[in-house]
Amino acid sequence: MNKYFVSIFLFLSHTFLYCQNVLDYFSLEGLPLLKDSKLIQISSNDTSGGNADFVSVPAGETKVLADIKGAGIITRIWITVGADDKYFLRRILLKMYWDEEKEPSVMCPIGDFFGNGYQYTHWTSIPLGMSSGGYYCYFPMPFSKGARIEVVNETGKKVNSFYYHIDYQKLANLDNENIGRFHAQWRREYRTERDKNYVILDAEGNGQYVGTILAMQGYGEKDISYLEGDEFVYVDGEANPSVAGTGTEDYFTSGWYFNRGVYSAPLHGLIQKDDTLLSRVVAYRFHFGDQIPFKKSIRFTIEHGHDSKDLVDFASVAFWYQREPHKPFEPILPPAQRIPLRVAVPENCIEAENLISNAKVSKGKLSVENMSGYGVDWSGNQELRFICDGKGASFTIELTVKEPDMYTAGFYVTKDTSYGKTEIWIKGKKVADYDGFNRETIPGGLITCDPVRFPDTNVSVTFRVVGKNSESAGYNVGIDAIILTPHRNFVRNWYILGPFPNPGDWNFRSGLKTVYDPEVRIDFKKPYTGKDKKEIFWKPWTASHDGFVNLNDALKPQEMAVAYALTYVYVPEKRNVNLYLGTDDGVRLWVNDILYRDSILIRGAAPDQDTVAVKLQKGWNKILLKVENNIGGWGFYCRIPDPRSEIIISPNMKRK
Repeated sequence: MNKYFVSIFLFLSHTFLYCQNVLDYFSLEGLPLLKDSKLIQISSNDTSGGNADFVSVPAGETKVLADIKGAGIITRIWITVGADDKYFLRRILLKMYWDEEKEPSVMCPIGDFFGNGYQYTHWTSIPLGMSSGGYYCYFPMPFSKGARIEVVNETGKKVNSFYYHIDYQKLANLDNENIGRFHAQWRREYRTERDKNYVILDAEGNGQYVGTILAMQGYGEKDISYLEGDEFVYVDGEANPSVAGTGTEDYFTSGWYFNRGVYSAPLHGLIQKDDTLLSRVVAYRFHFGDQIPFKKSIRFTIEHGHDSKDLVDFASVAFWYQREPHKPFEPILPPAQRIPLRVAVPENCIEAENLISNAKVSKGKLSVENMSGYGVDWSGNQELRFICDGKGASFTIELTVKEPDMYTAGFYVTKDTSYGKTEIWIKGKKVADYDGFNRETIPGGLITCDPVRFPDTNVSVTFRVVGKNSESAGYNVGIDAIILTPHRNFVRNWYILGPFPNPGDWNFRSGLKTVYDPEVRIDFKKPYTGKDKKEIFWKPWTASHDGFVNLNDALKPQEMAVAYALTYVYVPEKRNVNLYLGTDDGVRLWVNDILYRDSILIRGAAPDQDTVAVKLQKGWNKILLKVENNIGGWGFYCRIPDPRSEIIISPNMKRK
């Protein structure tokens, strides 16, 4: 065996357990010592001699896997499952009870307990893993009077085959009070609250924290910025955390948003990373040697604020040992609200059910329906439902936008056994159609419409029922939420100049306030003196297809630096407009040499982070940006709404 594994086992043995007859079972040096215990395996073995080495668990029932009397220590658990429900990893519960207690010390969906509630994933560590079709646990689980292990089938279907082994050493006694009982608790918060930290564990008593599995899913495509959250651990009621981290991936002994991908180490690792549409990350860490002891209480949290404020779905398993009794667990979420998030409805959507009061209906009826029994995908757990008898029925809702512009409308819909085929109309034009039928009730995802010009701030949207699938039981329509995205015409063509110095450090940088020559004169022929006293010139630059001006690609060096970007905007008449910015990091904005924005920041760039009201004069208007950087990413987005397609943007002030 690798020396690293040996040392971990030895260290675990000597620092965690204090009773010799327990210690001997978890160290290599204890293997030659002859034991007085008896190894007993409880399994799903077919005692008839056949090959049906499994148990079936009917829908809604609890199966007792082991009911042990007396003292002992569980040393190994192995299972594998054959289930028709695609979400069985979250809808089969594992429960464990020690020493005749009434409240479980372990209550967790089986997928999350063994590592991943999203999907079966091969991964291995010392105490837990999913290995080539199986699931295993080597956490020591001592007990003095008895142990009971159960699984609860909440899938709604029969679990056809549940295979298991539970190995334990039967002992004469286990009376040492320093031996804690094993605990594991699953928690989930599927729509986090801004500036409220996520709680992994809130326990009371005397014990020590030994491990975390954390599953995270963002609500933004390719957005895993939630990893900016630090861990904060409060022990025994302390006001200031005795453990305060530097980032979520740092807690899991990794770095830079897990930029090297999945891996399995003995005590920490990354089980899953999907930073595309689903934005999912699952990571683990076990505290062997760095256990977190507590005498009275422990509160383990992950920061959700500062640079980690966006909506997130967190689900976690906390592992710890403590003396009984433990604080009773809060009720676990019902089965439908445990399944993974399938459709991430962002927080800036319009809730369709909130529009019912002003809706107009033809040949049908509108209602607000609770959807919490089908998953957590519906924002607000509700939908606006249109019940009708057939083709030709319709309903119209009124939408309000911030300002006139070209918009892309998106509709988060429901699909169901009784839903029909629907057309979506805006301003007398059909912009989308879809079939709402499905053999079960599911979130139907986002129906994206063609861009539509909104000449004012109010617009009517009509849903027309045009038919149904031959299998559908009806013509109904379900709408969860609506998202209106400006058809962002970014300012793409610029002259850029830099880098200039940005003196200071991470928190205090003076470059944004320092007046450099581009604020005094614009000269495309003569050089400027930049960072490290190098001569620099204005150069043309075009934003990428998504509107981002990546200054890291354009200018070197980029750390602790400042750059300028210049263009001109032509309007046929003077007007007040909103100019939208997104910058990494701080920014200054001048329009016609008037300073409109001055903000020192540390952030990553995204469209429309800042809304700046500016005045444009008839004719050409000078737009000058100053963007500073500390380290890492550097760049900006900029756009000006143009609902009538009148604006011309050119760094050379050319009309064509």
